[in-house]
Amino acid sequence: MFVDEQHKQKVLFAGTDAAALMAAACAALAIHDPSHAMRHHLLADLPALVLVASALLAGWILIFRWMDLYRMRGGGMAETVALLRANAAGALMVIMVGFLMHLDASRITAVLIYPLTVISVLAFRTLLRLAIRHLYARKEISVPLVIVGLNRVGRYLCDQVLDELCHYDLLGFVDDEADSTSYRGLPLLGPASCLRQLAREYEGLEVVIALPEAGAERQAELVAQCEELRLRWSIVPWLFGSMASGLRLDMIGAIPLVGPRGSNIEGLNYVLKRGMDLVLATLVLIVVSPLLGLAAAAIALTSGRPILYRQTRIGLHGRPFEMLKLRTMKPHATDEVHRQFVRQWISSRASGERNNGTPVFKLAQDDRITAVGRWLRRFSLDELPQLINVIRGEMSLIGPRPALPYEVEHYAPHHRRRLAVLPGVTGLWQVSGRNHLSFDDMVRLDVQYLENWSLATDLKILALTMPEMVRGGGL
Repeated sequence: MFVDEQHKQKVLFAGTDAAALMAAACAALAIHDPSHAMRHHLLADLPALVLVASALLAGWILIFRWMDLYRMRGGGMAETVALLRANAAGALMVIMVGFLMHLDASRITAVLIYPLTVISVLAFRTLLRLAIRHLYARKEISVPLVIVGLNRVGRYLCDQVLDELCHYDLLGFVDDEADSTSYRGLPLLGPASCLRQLAREYEGLEVVIALPEAGAERQAELVAQCEELRLRWSIVPWLFGSMASGLRLDMIGAIPLVGPRGSNIEGLNYVLKRGMDLVLATLVLIVVSPLLGLAAAAIALTSGRPILYRQTRIGLHGRPFEMLKLRTMKPHATDEVHRQFVRQWISSRASGERNNGTPVFKLAQDDRITAVGRWLRRFSLDELPQLINVIRGEMSLIGPRPALPYEVEHYAPHHRRRLAVLPGVTGLWQVSGRNHLSFDDMVRLDVQYLENWSLATDLKILALTMPEMVRGGGL
């Protein structure tokens, strides 16, 4: 019910955003076209206008989805900032399409669209939230809810219900052995035996059993109690505590299967991602080939051969491959410094050694790097030969950082999950903190990427990577 309701809300917000964008476009036209001359001119070819307007509207909604605006439905500063960015991109799209198609519309009208869309979308979203909250407050729609278990899991569920637009009226907690009497203002209502009294007081009561560490017998007793009282119930499975990355529910016929979440880059998704890799990597390699030639000449003239640095890395499912880079270090440089850094970086996760968000161990000012190599690294030009690895199928444009063999030796079992996908030239961790992340944070982002992969995610990461390369932040 909770997930279904969220999906319906996303559809409502998308429809409301579309209405707000159309209202803003009409307002921009009315403000700068009081005599209606431009409007009459545009309406002269109505089929073409409808086609172009529909395409622009669909593109604008896709930009909103790309900016995660349909995950943000509760308002606040984060949503406002995302709307400012998304509407700027949308307004730029309108201006570019108008220019390319030679649409006879005023540039002032196009410029007016940006502030008007921001104001309109914010206003429409605010009204929709008020309407949804008003509807959810109605007795015939609101569903009373009790959480069995005032523990870590119960508190997390409480946060989700209170922080989302939700039709549940959370009454409080039920627990036989609670360590506190309330959470976020919601009381401990009593032991599990009070469910009978609550069922009499609240029609349509629902119960979430959040006791994953309780024994199977105790959980079965609570389910039986809910069945006897004719209460709709849900349960957090005992597997929850042992699966840090979450669980997935599948159905084969009428049989439910619960297991750990896996990679979303499988089947047709893998075909789609691989196709994008081949096309983009080939095009980029053709475009940057003159730059690669200049870089190779600079390396040869300043430090001789070899020009390419070939290094064994660990790829998909732990298979080794030879990764290509432009050589940026002095010939015959030892890797002992980096081995020590990697060992300390991974082991620091256990002791939690952090310093203002920056890992204690950071490889910087390495005297093994040549002058040309330092410049190549600054703009990530040394990474360009990896496009050949992408074309070979050993890497992807987007994915986890390719691991070194001596790095994998220090992995804990859950770290190996990042090897369930092709390593990438760039990835989510690079655009989310780059070298300022701890090792565990990097693994968490890698696992998040492979579990929630979409083509839009890859395009977004590519778009965020380009400015970092231009600014000279490296990969």
